[in-house]
Amino acid sequence: MHATSSGHSRHSGPGFRIRRRAMTAASVTAILSTVLALSPTHSSASPKGSGSRAVKPTAIVSLGDSFISGEGGRWQGNVDMPYSATDSMFGTDRATVCGSSGCRKDPEHVYVGNSYRDPTTGKENGCHRSDVAEINESRIPVDRKFNLACSGAVTDHLLPAAAGGRRFKGEEPQADQLKALANTHDIKLVQVSISGNDLGFGDIIESCIRGFIHGPFGQYCWKKFDWEVKEKLRREVPAKVKNVIDQIRKVMRDTGHPDSSYVLALQSYPSPVPLSAAYRYSQGVSVSSRRYSPGGCPFYDQDTNWARLDLVPGIADMLEGVAAEKNVHYLDLQWSFDRHEVCSKWVRQARSGDTLSSPVPTHDAEWMRYLSHGAAHSQGQVEESFHPNSYGQKVLGKCLRDFYDLTRSSGRREYTCLPSPGQGTEGMRLKPLSRS
Repeated sequence: MHATSSGHSRHSGPGFRIRRRAMTAASVTAILSTVLALSPTHSSASPKGSGSRAVKPTAIVSLGDSFISGEGGRWQGNVDMPYSATDSMFGTDRATVCGSSGCRKDPEHVYVGNSYRDPTTGKENGCHRSDVAEINESRIPVDRKFNLACSGAVTDHLLPAAAGGRRFKGEEPQADQLKALANTHDIKLVQVSISGNDLGFGDIIESCIRGFIHGPFGQYCWKKFDWEVKEKLRREVPAKVKNVIDQIRKVMRDTGHPDSSYVLALQSYPSPVPLSAAYRYSQGVSVSSRRYSPGGCPFYDQDTNWARLDLVPGIADMLEGVAAEKNVHYLDLQWSFDRHEVCSKWVRQARSGDTLSSPVPTHDAEWMRYLSHGAAHSQGQVEESFHPNSYGQKVLGKCLRDFYDLTRSSGRREYTCLPSPGQGTEGMRLKPLSRS
């Protein structure tokens, strides 16, 4: 996607271009086992066309990858401070659990209850479904909210096994988990975030970081990936996403959910970084740059501008095109974190005086997790890097709630979610997208 003469795309935002208890995966497995064990004459699921779907509990479901699973939700803001086993790092680490014997770090305090546990270790499997994941924070008034998304998922992990879908991190394909839920619930929304891992988004980010830190100076990652990404966006990835939509629809129809009975929506990705002109740290030279420490955003100007002006909008345009072709809803998020990206000059890191009970205010905070790895920032897990933190998850939850309400009341299918300068979650607003 290319900028217009004004430097903005039709997605342009205000600045630069570019609970109810969640169901655990274990509970989903239990539901699936129950459904399979019952004979058709005794199944509690309403037969297709019986007209009794309304008696089922209502539910909404999220499918896809780390940007909707809740990866990064452990953190409320970022801080340049060595990892500590006892303190909360100026109120940023929500995994800090304190008791009579002192404080400790327990990531499963945030990610517990939302992911399958490995039967041999008892540990969360790395899907990183956080307590503040978008679906949980949406506050859509239904009986249950199911987060089936998993960090690292690609399109194959969403397809039913019968259509070539693959198990992932010990779990059945997400569409098969959805089928079990749709047999016992009246599904009102299926929200999907997918395609980033099919494009190799993580590999691109890693390459940009390595080029900045290890040099030589000027080893730009955009030169390596630009052609490859554009080719994938033209051919390979759209076909995969379309197949996912077709298979989800089939699952829903087979379980008695006609297309008009629920909202099926794709969403895009918020940009993790600002344009180079909006950084609060100058580029510098590799590791001597404050963009690496304390910033946690080690990217060259050229790479960050490419990400903001080409990569993120390119993915958004591809997903919007798929949504239009398949006649599903679309939520554009590429501008949702404008002025709240990692290292944006409009916000700050946490500092002394910020605490878990009184953290950096939402309107002053970065909404994306910075680089959580390396000598400068040995905090948390590297997979959490450049994913929405707890503030970002709450923002996306607000976007999703408003999107769901508006699509049902207005009949429009495409919206972009934008922040209001100087405000936090309360300032998020939706704007209709008009096709050019």
